Amino acid sequence: MIGGASITREPGVLTPVLAQVLDEVRRTLSWRGHEGVVDVDQLSCIKEAAARLGITLSSFERDEVLIHLEHDDQSFGPLQSLVDDHAVSDIIISSFSKVSVQQGRRSIRTQVRFADQRSYEAFVERMLYRAGTSYSTKQPIADGMVGTLVRVHAVHKSLCDEGPYVTIRLNRFTSVGVSDLARVGLAPVAILEYLRAVVGIGRTLLVVGEVGTGKTTLARALASTIPHDESVLVIEDTPEIRLEHPHVRYITTRDENLEGEGRVSPAQCIRAGMRMAMNRVIFGEIRDAEAAEAFVDVCASGHPGLSTIHGRSAVDAVTRLELFLARAQRSADRTLLGAQVVTAVQVVVVVDVCKLTGIRRIAEVRELGPIADGVLRQREIFRYRPSESSPAWLVCNRVSAFREKLEQQPFGISLSALPDVLELSVDAAYREAAFSLRR
Repeated sequence: MIGGASITREPGVLTPVLAQVLDEVRRTLSWRGHEGVVDVDQLSCIKEAAARLGITLSSFERDEVLIHLEHDDQSFGPLQSLVDDHAVSDIIISSFSKVSVQQGRRSIRTQVRFADQRSYEAFVERMLYRAGTSYSTKQPIADGMVGTLVRVHAVHKSLCDEGPYVTIRLNRFTSVGVSDLARVGLAPVAILEYLRAVVGIGRTLLVVGEVGTGKTTLARALASTIPHDESVLVIEDTPEIRLEHPHVRYITTRDENLEGEGRVSPAQCIRAGMRMAMNRVIFGEIRDAEAAEAFVDVCASGHPGLSTIHGRSAVDAVTRLELFLARAQRSADRTLLGAQVVTAVQVVVVVDVCKLTGIRRIAEVRELGPIADGVLRQREIFRYRPSESSPAWLVCNRVSAFREKLEQQPFGISLSALPDVLELSVDAAYREAAFSLRR
C-alpha cells in the first residue's frame, strides 16, 4: 500500500449496522464537543451508542468502529498515511472506495478507502469547512487551503459520475529557498543563481509547467529573494504563496456568491495594488484572458512581476499568453500582442518532471527579446539534458540582455565564466542516487 503512515491498521468498509453505530457516536462526540467536554472515552461512547440503537456488538465490531474514530481524530482521517508520505504530491479521490496518489506525475491506486459514502461525504464537508469554503448544487466547485501547505479542490457529486471528486495538493515546504531547490536537484546552483539575479535586478519572470511540476514552489523560492526594502503584493485565487518578507501584503480574488454578487476579479486586485505603493507584484497563476491582461498591464507599467502559467515549453507559454491577450483585445494583431508580452515579461523558466528519473527539473530558461520582422525573438540560456546516470544542463548562450546588471549583483553571475555543461552538486547527486536505489 502507498503511504508511510505509522498507524496500526487501515479502516475497512463497515456493514450498514456498524456504519449506523459510527454515525451515532460521531453525533454524540460532536454534541459533547459543543458542550465543552474534551476528555471522552470513545470505547464507552461506542457501547452507549450501540445500546441506544438496540444493537449488540462483539469486541471485534467495537474495534472496527474504534479504528474509524481514531482516523477521525487525525487531521486527514483515513488519508493521513498518504499526507505523511513525502513521496506523494497529490491525493486524488473519486469516491469513498477509490483513492489514488501522484508520485512524480505517475498516478497510483492505493488501498485507502472510507467506511462508506456517508462517511466520505461528511469528511469532505469537514475538510472544506476547515479550508473556509463549502460546496453545494448551486455552487458545485470549491477551492481552499487547509493551513498553509494543503490545497483542496472539490467537485460536488451532482456534477460527477460517482463523487464527490476531491483533489488534495500537498506542498512539502513550509518555507523554501533557492538553496533548498539546488539540494533536491531541481537544477545546478548556477542556474538558480541566474534566476535569483534576474529577480534581483527587477525583471519579470514567468514560471511555466504542467500540473504538479513544482511551478509554485519555484515561484515561492524566487520570491523569497526579493530585496527586503521593497513592498511586495501577492495576488492569488487560492492562497498558496506565503513569504517571510517584512513588506508583503496578500489579496485573494473571490467568486460571486449565490446571488451573483461579490466577485473580486484579478483585474480589480491589480488595480487596487497599483494604489498600494507596491514595488513588486506576484500573481499566483495566469488562468484566463482577464488575468493575463491585468498581469501584463501592471508589469508593462514598470512593476516587476512573478507569475506561473500552464504549458510544456517556453514557446507554449508565450503562445498561450498571446492567446489570452487576443481574447481580451479582439482587435489587436499578433505583432502588437507579442510586443505587449515582451514589454511585460523578460525571462521564462520551464519546470518539468524528468521522464527518466521521475524528479522535477528546470527544463529550460529563455530570455525574451524584441520583436523583429513580426517575430518575438527568444534567447535560450539553459537547457536540461536528461540522463539516468548524470543529469546535465547545457549552457546554450553566454550573452544575456542583462549581462552588466547580472554581474553587478552581490552574488554576481557571469554566463561567460560558466562551463559548457552544468551538473548537480555532489550533495544533490548523492541524494538522487540514493533515491533511485529506493525506487
